[in-house]
Amino acid sequence: MSKKKHNQGRRRFVKGMGAVGGSALLGTTGAVTTQLVRAAGHSRVTYGMGTVPTSADTMDPVYRTSGSDGIYNSAVYEALVHRDPYLTPTPVLAESWSANAAGTEWTFKLREATFHNGKPFVAADVVSSYKRLLDPDTGSPGASNLAAVDPDGIVAVNDRTVRFKLTEPDVDFPNTTVFSQNMIAPEGSGPELSTNPIGTGPFKADGFTPGEISNRFVRHENYWNPGKPGVDELDIVGIGEREARVAALLSGQIDIASQLNPASLGSLEGNSDYKIVNNNVGTSTIAYCQTDTAPFDNNDLRLAIKYATNRQQMLDLYYQGRGALMNDTPIPGFIFGGLDTIRERSLAKAKEHLDKAGYPNGIDLTFEYAKYTNEDQWATIWQAGLAEAGIRLTLEQRPTDGYWGDVWLQDGHPFAYSGWNVRPTHAALGLWYVSTASWNESRFKSETFDANYAKAKATVNDAERIKLYHACIKEVQDHAGHFVPFIQAFMDGMSSKVNGWTPTAGSNDFGSIVIG
Repeated sequence: MSKKKHNQGRRRFVKGMGAVGGSALLGTTGAVTTQLVRAAGHSRVTYGMGTVPTSADTMDPVYRTSGSDGIYNSAVYEALVHRDPYLTPTPVLAESWSANAAGTEWTFKLREATFHNGKPFVAADVVSSYKRLLDPDTGSPGASNLAAVDPDGIVAVNDRTVRFKLTEPDVDFPNTTVFSQNMIAPEGSGPELSTNPIGTGPFKADGFTPGEISNRFVRHENYWNPGKPGVDELDIVGIGEREARVAALLSGQIDIASQLNPASLGSLEGNSDYKIVNNNVGTSTIAYCQTDTAPFDNNDLRLAIKYATNRQQMLDLYYQGRGALMNDTPIPGFIFGGLDTIRERSLAKAKEHLDKAGYPNGIDLTFEYAKYTNEDQWATIWQAGLAEAGIRLTLEQRPTDGYWGDVWLQDGHPFAYSGWNVRPTHAALGLWYVSTASWNESRFKSETFDANYAKAKATVNDAERIKLYHACIKEVQDHAGHFVPFIQAFMDGMSSKVNGWTPTAGSNDFGSIVIG
């Protein structure tokens, strides 16, 4: 299909949806159902993602920032190692891996695969992709995840073997290779990947335009995994509102409605034409403050907010109780290395810490967020709970288009919304809290934390490593600038004809989807 014809088709789809980004319920008039447009012998699945595409979207993995970036990229690219829906590292482009006794040198044996342009995948592609990611001139947000990797120590031993030398031990290094910025592109690739991606994944892009509501991906005929992908075509459609995604599913415009919540399931439950799939290793909507910016540089204020947060009420009202309470870090207690303690709400302690911070009569704060799904509801519920302690929030909604570049992490925006899928403890601590981490959104810095984290990475014994993880998490809970009331399970609704799909906190396994 030509790009011109593809874009015309996307415009027709958007017109039928009746509202850009799914900000209103989809109507059935003017939109062709997915079942009717499937030609004989041609299978297609349409995935309704829960984020609104923006002009900042990119198919260049080294610059992946938003949720939509990650979804698009997981259809096209692959990493050496993949996390399954339950966070277990599994082989992808690497068939196996091993380390020296110190955990400072890792060797990956590579599988035979082919890029979308017909080029064979070899070790030089891994070396090129990682060196580009780590190059300071590239400016990738994922570079800090690989701070222990010596760029000059990434070596192609032969076409099927690549070796990484680290500047410090890391006994869980394969779990570091799973980040979406680490996905592999052909040797010599550069910024052209942003709209012309080339990977080894199950699908290849049939033209990609940032900000388009629908983008199409087609079968990679030379995919290395026999029998995959299970469909000929994948359409990824951005529909911000959950109700709109459900309406699109019911009208046959999409086959999978992602990131639903209990309130949106009513028309699907008990209906044999649809099914609901869950994964408790889910996601958290959170708030953060920049701990180097007044008034949030005062830990007593941060503790006041944490004690005033009514976690159970937020979970009940926002997610009908279907989730788990969290203690101000997006690392749940039920995963390996997690710390299963929850701060009890205490308005008395909240007011005590407010008084210590110099605000005996309470404080007025401005909280910024963008409405990708139902963040306004989350913020309103949180606002009401904090008000009981004298913490008065003014909620300011920012445009979704550009939020991750204009507000998130930026100076002048010290108190804002974010959201994170669950990561393994090792990866999460390094991503969010190490002093030099690019995505340390609360600007938390602690020499004690950094030392304990580095020691944990070098500790082979699981019990001893968990003790160090717990020390790190406890310090974060008591001093960092994250406010995380609860975790919600992933809930996707889909046609009963769709099989092979499980919502996941990692890279989406679109290649396993089958129809029938």
